Amino acid sequence: MIFIFSSGKSFSQDDWWKDKKFKDVKTKIKFDNCKRTFKDIAGGFNYSNLSQITIYFEEQVYLNIISSDKGYYSSSQAEIILDEFLSYFRVISFKYKRSYYKNSFAFAVGKYKYDIGGGSRELEVSISLRYNGESWSIDQITIN
Repeated sequence: MIFIFSSGKSFSQDDWWKDKKFKDVKTKIKFDNCKRTFKDIAGGFNYSNLSQITIYFEEQVYLNIISSDKGYYSSSQAEIILDEFLSYFRVISFKYKRSYYKNSFAFAVGKYKYDIGGGSRELEVSISLRYNGESWSIDQITIN
């Protein structure tokens, strides 16, 4: 017999999302879609795939990108700003740390690890979503 012991903690990739019990199936589906939206956006950051993020933009999106680009932007302007960010800060990894959701609002906070000048650094990313009847869309992205 072989026994394997691990001294480290084992984490699920979804530790950032706290599942709740819902009063009905419709509400469960609503928040399952919220989680899927956050996962799609994380995939966009992880693979520098801008279209995986911008598909969830509202007509206007609030951006605060390292305090230099701050304010409300049209979805096309926000796409340009985010594209410049992803091109300059080449991603190594992106992972959520925590999230919160209630009624028609949700947000998640994660770490964006990037490579610049031969070294890696991290930025904190906060993404908030708004539920607009049938789907979730990005209301705000803050990167510091």
